[in-house]
Amino acid sequence: MSDFARLVDFLTIVPENNTFSSETLILAGNSIPELILATGRFCQKESSIKRVVFVGGIGHGTQRLLANCQQRFPELFKQEWINFSEAEIMRELFLTICSRKLELLLEKKSTNTGENARFSFELFRSDAPKSFWLVQDPLLQMRSHYTFSKEWHLPLAAIQPLFFERPILIDFQTQPHFKNAKMDSWWQPDYFLSLVIGEIRRLNDDSFGYGPKGANFIPHVEVPETVLASYHRCHKQLVDDVRG
Repeated sequence: MSDFARLVDFLTIVPENNTFSSETLILAGNSIPELILATGRFCQKESSIKRVVFVGGIGHGTQRLLANCQQRFPELFKQEWINFSEAEIMRELFLTICSRKLELLLEKKSTNTGENARFSFELFRSDAPKSFWLVQDPLLQMRSHYTFSKEWHLPLAAIQPLFFERPILIDFQTQPHFKNAKMDSWWQPDYFLSLVIGEIRRLNDDSFGYGPKGANFIPHVEVPETVLASYHRCHKQLVDDVRG
């Protein structure tokens, strides 16, 4: 397994819970329209879901989402979206697929994962759900899972990450290449590098990370030595961190 494949494999570990069910799904801001449309398909057929929360304000990632929508789904793109928050853009895409009557909530101010979790929790005040599905960029899903667990005061098992399809990296030379070639366009090479390498740095519990030994944004995460070794070998390829 290549170093980058090992990092992606670690970041996209999916906790299995075949009996999980919840009335609530949270869709966190991301730049992958295919993921948003897949969420719409899931909610259309999953009758147990009664509420969908779209989370995300306007930030650096918003332009990536807009560009991806315009390039890959021009038939769905609307010009007025250029003034929308990520939550509003995601809702528009979602509604092109899902026609079921659902409670739709929007959180339009958050600009990072911590705010995604905290501000979405504040939408509910004292009546927050005790469990929910969580959809996020697969490369950000692990840290998002830990972050939402901490901010919502819920055990990890109460939050079920939802990938629809796990990305399996075949190789990375000048750009990522996945087992499902349709995913090759999901992340531009510089953004892919920033996400994969940046997420390992944030998850590793040392003075540079987001765990208790660092910024204390998330609980302790055990990153295997083999993953850290791959991270250190890959780190030199990140010349310019472009993530927002």
